[in-house]
Amino acid sequence: METLARSIIFLEMLFVNLLTADRSARRKYSLGKTVGVLFLYTIFILLLSFSLRFILTIPYLDPSLIILLGLTYFLPLNYLYQEAWYKILSIMFFSWIHTMTVTFFSIQLSDILGFSYQFQAALIIQTIIYLVSTPFVIKSVRNKFLYILRNISTWMNYYLVFLGLIEFLILCIIYFYLPSMSSIWKIITGLLVALTTLLSYHLIYIIVKNSKSIAVLKNLAYTDNLTKIKNRLALFLDCDELIAEKSPFTLIYMDLDNFKKVNDIYGHSMGDKYLRNFTEAAIAAVGSKGSIYRMSGDEFVCMYKGSKIKLFLKKFRENLVDFLKMEIPFLGVSIGCARFPRDAPTIDELIKKADKKMYQVKKEKNSL
Repeated sequence: METLARSIIFLEMLFVNLLTADRSARRKYSLGKTVGVLFLYTIFILLLSFSLRFILTIPYLDPSLIILLGLTYFLPLNYLYQEAWYKILSIMFFSWIHTMTVTFFSIQLSDILGFSYQFQAALIIQTIIYLVSTPFVIKSVRNKFLYILRNISTWMNYYLVFLGLIEFLILCIIYFYLPSMSSIWKIITGLLVALTTLLSYHLIYIIVKNSKSIAVLKNLAYTDNLTKIKNRLALFLDCDELIAEKSPFTLIYMDLDNFKKVNDIYGHSMGDKYLRNFTEAAIAAVGSKGSIYRMSGDEFVCMYKGSKIKLFLKKFRENLVDFLKMEIPFLGVSIGCARFPRDAPTIDELIKKADKKMYQVKKEKNSL
């Protein structure tokens, strides 16, 4: 009976780990194929463990060796699920910390309580704890842990793998390689490590969630809602950065000619499309030499970092007309320029000078 109880304890541990992985990762294949592959791999591991017992002439495998065999399930899991390998490893370490803590706690507690059938009692205790804790762990993995994995950079995912490995190894050392430590202290220390792991991941989740919220708010604050390009606030920030670095650039102020006629004749929805088409054409015309910003209404700014501004403006106008393919004719754009640091030392003065030159151009057009 003890041999059967030992086997069921570790099979139950394995089942919880595989269940957690399945509920946390996206399958590549059907449930039937996934279960079939894992079942066949489990048969292989069982045969391997029996062979090792026979070769080493021992009644039971060392628990640390069983854990090591369990970690080889990374191979079928990496094959069966869509998550990247480092995410599979992170999920595995998180789940194994849970199951190792529960199984070791159950075995040590049954020993401390002095049950005659230690492993049978440990199996009952373990099953009860798994029934209570596993839904919570799976929910935490799906709602928080996977959120972390899917919203951080690849190198941060590597860090989580390393963090999970370190905490996993600490538990292994406590449980299997500190014979002088009493059972009660092993339980307390193991529980503290598991709790620290849970709190660490929860803290990382809060940081990642807040960082993403800040990024979303930042994007809303610095992006024009209609054209999806940077807005006036973003222009000031970008220009201030270049001014602080003393990097020369040209501010090109653009105002669409007769835009009010577009709205009056074709309607505001077509006017919005006109603005979006102009934005796309301006971005394509500028290319990698600058950035386009929408100031307000029909006014845009190009921050140009290259030299030979006259040649650029000539090609810009030509490219702008070539790129604009709208249902209504393009009515033109008036442009004024101011250079940093030659024309002005601050962004406010640059805008004023560029705006003034642009209106002079528009005035000349209207007088014709």
